[in-house]
Amino acid sequence: APAAAIAFVDSGIEASRPEFGGRVVASVNLTTLPDNSPGDGRGHGTFVAGIATSSLPGQMGAAPGAKIVSIDVMDDKGMAKTSDVIAAADWILANKATYGIRVANFSLHSSVANSFRYDPLNKAVQRLWFNNVVVVAAAGNYGVPNARSGVPFAPGNDPFIITVGASDTGKSVALKDDFAAPWSAYGYTLDGFAKPDLAAPGRYMVGPVPTSSTLYAERPDRVVAPGYIELSGTSFSTPIVSGIAALILGR
Repeated sequence: APAAAIAFVDSGIEASRPEFGGRVVASVNLTTLPDNSPGDGRGHGTFVAGIATSSLPGQMGAAPGAKIVSIDVMDDKGMAKTSDVIAAADWILANKATYGIRVANFSLHSSVANSFRYDPLNKAVQRLWFNNVVVVAAAGNYGVPNARSGVPFAPGNDPFIITVGASDTGKSVALKDDFAAPWSAYGYTLDGFAKPDLAAPGRYMVGPVPTSSTLYAERPDRVVAPGYIELSGTSFSTPIVSGIAALILGR
């Protein structure tokens, strides 16, 4: 059975990449910030989508057959307005039937701590959750060594959705040397819910990034091959869980 379609609320996706095999069925720009290039000017969204859906032999994503919907909410610096992220959630709700969207990936978080009961971004992702779209969000990279950081930011602070932390796979494929990445946020939300719900590999991840993007230019030390970067973050563990969710729903 084919995987369900995944919507990526991010910086856009370089749809022509061979990783995606022509499976980007829609690309929408909802950024109201002025400094946003067409496609993926930041590079973040292409990387995230590659981890979830790459179909290239030897570097398969979690759900290599999944259809992809790109919703660009970030400018070329990787910044987004909360109102644009809410608009993206509303767009998914309005268009989920058209594109078969069953999973929404939010590899981002708000910068303002809040209760999920009052935050408008929480309300937006809950509308998706209660309308049969699995929402998967990053916990954040503000973890502190040997202590709980808490997870106070939307949308990952929401008790309904799946919040993902990052694990380090250690030096082997075996599970016995895995550990939680020290910067992966965890603890309680302001409403007292324990987060994250799951962790997935998020350290030393290699993925596709447009060579014209700001992320590629900023991190020459991380380029492992032309058009490929090694990065770490809960942003990159989140699409593994989104891909798995798409596979399950495809069954």
